[in-house]
Amino acid sequence: MKTNLFLTSSAAVLLSLTAANAVEFNPFIGANMGIAGTNYSNEAEDLYAVADLPSDFFAFGIEGGVRFGDYNKIYNGGVTLNLDMTDKEKIREKFSDTKLANIKTFAMSATYDNYLRLSGDKTSRIDLVLGAGLGTMNYKIDETVYSPTFAFKAALDFGLTRNIILSAQTRLFVPTRSHYDIDTQYIIGGAIKYQF
Repeated sequence: MKTNLFLTSSAAVLLSLTAANAVEFNPFIGANMGIAGTNYSNEAEDLYAVADLPSDFFAFGIEGGVRFGDYNKIYNGGVTLNLDMTDKEKIREKFSDTKLANIKTFAMSATYDNYLRLSGDKTSRIDLVLGAGLGTMNYKIDETVYSPTFAFKAALDFGLTRNIILSAQTRLFVPTRSHYDIDTQYIIGGAIKYQF
């Protein structure tokens, strides 16, 4: 009886190790840039009633993560970490165009991504990527103010080769802190990634 239990347990462990080794893990790194749009809260609009708050920024950042699943399968999963920042834009007085302050933002997020192959062959593929996760963001005017965020992603990944990927992506950040000057921020842009 003990021998049967030992053999059954050993077979189960070996089978699970074999299955784990069958899954491909492909880490990647990349750089992205795009246009960030910011929607301010009503409180911020009231606070800065005499000012024009900039809503468009130039955004840039880096990303890294891992994609898992067989390359030939229709579905792959993955995890991505993003660091995004915007350039510094001026807050100007509405009537005199006088500079009142500067504002810039920073976001750090982690998403679980679903890769759904739309087309492709053995050397390249095109994927629809849908992701969701959590993160943190901040804006700096006179001081830096932080908020936890929900992060969402929709993208198209174009595999030029198995290693070089171009991505057209939209990401949305929804801060959760109350009395925060930003209701939502989105980034529309592209990325180039190297997959190992």
